[in-house]
Amino acid sequence: MNRSLDILRTITVATLFGYSLAEIEPYPNAHGLQVLVTSTLLFLFVAAALPNSQAKRIWAHYGLTTFVCFATPFLWFWFGAMPRGWWYPPQPPIVQQFFFVDGEAGYDAMVANLFLVLWLVATAAFAVRYLTRRSKGRAASGATLS
Repeated sequence: MNRSLDILRTITVATLFGYSLAEIEPYPNAHGLQVLVTSTLLFLFVAAALPNSQAKRIWAHYGLTTFVCFATPFLWFWFGAMPRGWWYPPQPPIVQQFFFVDGEAGYDAMVANLFLVLWLVATAAFAVRYLTRRSKGRAASGATLS
């Protein structure tokens, strides 16, 4: 039963991770399904290849953090800034460097740009945390390196 829950949790996190990456491309999302399937399968492959449960837990936290990095600007923009006039932070035009955006695609690009900025910061934080754990002589499992 516990193993089944671990598998279900990993598949759920992989799907959320894949959905976050699939939404980077602005409307009309011509490649959204392919990106969703590919990134979900790659997430599952990496999760299966990790050596211990602590590393798998960190990978699952990274996947959830990626989804939170997507959900935050999405909810903020579509349910706060657009209907209620909340402030929305300026962001660099990352998506516009690769895709032509106008109209509704411009709104989607705003969400994707902030997601990419948040995701870059979160990825850097995960990398720093992992590297500092390694430099202190501890493995990802918490065991002392010899």
